[in-house]
Amino acid sequence: MSTDQIDWSEVWIDQVKKHNEMNGGMDCAAYWNVGEEARNYWRMIEQDGGEFVKVLLDKIRIGSNFRVLDIGAGPGTLAIPFSKMAAHVTAVEPSASMATVLRENLEERGIENVDCIQKRWEEVDVEGDLKPPYDLVVASFSLGMTDIKGAVQKMMAASSGRVYLAWFAGDTSWDVQSREISALLSSEVEYHPMPKSDVLFNLLYQMGVYPNVWVFPLRMHHRFPSFDDALNYFGGQYRVSTDDQRAKLSGYLSRIVEKDGESWAMTYDFLNMMIWWDNNHQET
Repeated sequence: MSTDQIDWSEVWIDQVKKHNEMNGGMDCAAYWNVGEEARNYWRMIEQDGGEFVKVLLDKIRIGSNFRVLDIGAGPGTLAIPFSKMAAHVTAVEPSASMATVLRENLEERGIENVDCIQKRWEEVDVEGDLKPPYDLVVASFSLGMTDIKGAVQKMMAASSGRVYLAWFAGDTSWDVQSREISALLSSEVEYHPMPKSDVLFNLLYQMGVYPNVWVFPLRMHHRFPSFDDALNYFGGQYRVSTDDQRAKLSGYLSRIVEKDGESWAMTYDFLNMMIWWDNNHQET
C-alpha cells in the first residue's frame, strides 16, 4: 500500500482504541479523574514544568490584546502564564479533577481573565460554548481524542490565527518501561502506545495543512515519599494482583526508581514535536 492510500485519521483512531482497550476502556480524560492523578501531575509541573513553559513561550508570539484558547488546559500549565500575557484565555478541560485544580490555581493567584469550560473537546460547540475567533489556539499534550481529524477541524474553526499542537515524537521512556513491565507481568497483555507525531503530521498534510515543526526534549520526575509508595502506585497502574507479580514489579522498579534526597523519583524522558501553522495560510 502506498502512503497515498493510507487514511491517517483511521490510523490514529485504531491506535487510540487499542491503547484505551489496553487500559480497560479508560481514555486519557478519564485517567486524570483516578485518585490523586490530577494533583500529582500539578506537583510535577510545579517542580519540572518550567522548562517546557519557557520553551513554548520563547517560540509563541502573544500580543497583549490576544484571545487564547487552551484545549486540554490541565491544572493551568499554560493558561496561568498565558493569562499574564494575553487579554483573555478560554481553558477547556475534560477532566473534572483537573478542572478543580485549575480553578483552585486561578483563584489562589487572583487570575480573572481565564474562563474555564469543563467539557471534552469533542463535546464543545464552537459557537455555543466558546467566543470565537481566537488569535491563538493551543493543545499541549492533550490530544487523546479518538477522532483527531474532527478535533483539528474544530480547532481551525475556532481560530483566526495560529494553531499549536504539542505531542510526543517516538517512544517515551514510559512507553519503553510499560512495554517491558507488561511483558514481565503477563504474557497475555501487549502494550499499545498512543499514536505519535508522525501520524499527526501525515494527517494534517492529508488535510491540506502544511505545518511548521520544531523538536524539543523534556525531562520530568515523578516523586514518591518512599519506594513502597512507588511500588504501590505502579502496582495499581499495572493492575498487579498476585505476590509474584508484585515481586517482579519491585525488582524492575528497583533499577529505575532512584533515591533523590528525601524522596524517590521515577525519571520521565521524552522527545516531542511542536506542530503549528497559521490558519490564514492553508488550503482548508
